Amino acid sequence: MKVIKLPTIPNSPVKNGESSKEGDFLLKKFGSFGFVQNILFDESIIDYDEKYQNNQSISTIFQNHMNSVYQLLKTNFPKGSKLVEVGCGKGSFLDIVRIDGHFQYKGYDKTYEGDDENIEARYLVHSDTMEADVVVLRHTLEHIKEPYLFLKFLCNVFINKETYIFIEVPQFGWIEENNIIFDFTYEHVNYFNKESLCSLFSQVDGYGDLFAGQYQYCLARLNSLVGSEWTSFNEEAKWSDFDFNEYVEKFRSNVTPLYNFERIWVWGGATKGVLFLKHLSDLFPEIFCKVVGVVDINPKKQGLFTPSTNIEIVPPSRLFFNSQNGDGVIVMNPNYIDEVEKEIQQNVKKSVKVLAL
Repeated sequence: MKVIKLPTIPNSPVKNGESSKEGDFLLKKFGSFGFVQNILFDESIIDYDEKYQNNQSISTIFQNHMNSVYQLLKTNFPKGSKLVEVGCGKGSFLDIVRIDGHFQYKGYDKTYEGDDENIEARYLVHSDTMEADVVVLRHTLEHIKEPYLFLKFLCNVFINKETYIFIEVPQFGWIEENNIIFDFTYEHVNYFNKESLCSLFSQVDGYGDLFAGQYQYCLARLNSLVGSEWTSFNEEAKWSDFDFNEYVEKFRSNVTPLYNFERIWVWGGATKGVLFLKHLSDLFPEIFCKVVGVVDINPKKQGLFTPSTNIEIVPPSRLFFNSQNGDGVIVMNPNYIDEVEKEIQQNVKKSVKVLAL
């Protein structure tokens, strides 16, 4: 593939007309077990500041997903076990942990904004040492350029040899099967399939797909970390080219029907929506100009604009009251289409078409 430019943090909406940071994106395959990485990733241009809004828990669908993950953990660990979430974001998952009371818990994340005394608004450092029964790493490892070394660092932080780690990351197998170009994002430097994720450990105690196959999890003892497949990670000869063309062609095929709409609403102002608009503006500017707004239920995004493409992010009420007959509503994640269709049926009197790409 050739180098492309992508917004560095799609979940950090901007003010109207504000410039957005973009980074170089070039995928390569490592080894023979399905691991893919953006080899041009530069963590120095990533800034997870107060503008970063990756909270999806406002959606009932995503809340149900987090509850199912919590039940997995609760099934595997007795009451009173200590759970530490590394990279806990805004603390939405730990809210579930706190309310249920099954676990003792701690959380760490620089972007945390709440007042839970068990969550520290910082990252772990090499001088940290602590004990835990299970370390939870939800949607964090895909942001780390050296995943094996990061897990080795966690082995030194968590001194109990019986500590388990629960990792949840996007499922590259799903991205690959569906050729979803807008699931490649700059802040995700890594893309794991089942084989590459499980290769990090000599023994895996639990594995499965989550969120209708879009995510996956792995449960293993932290001290079973093994580097045999990763020792040559920095050897250029172990990396090979990645075919991006099939993703571009699938995108072309999927967006062609959008020519039929006079106006388009994009439902979802998170990563998928922002990256969809970026590719649409680059490849199909004549369709991009039909987009009248990006709908998102997160109030902290509303009134701001999408990075790189400067489309206003609006509450659902804007679509409800301003839609016109024949409008198209593009739902960026198929997992939410039933939820969105129900909202539109209840609130929109015009004839609009809802579809997922």
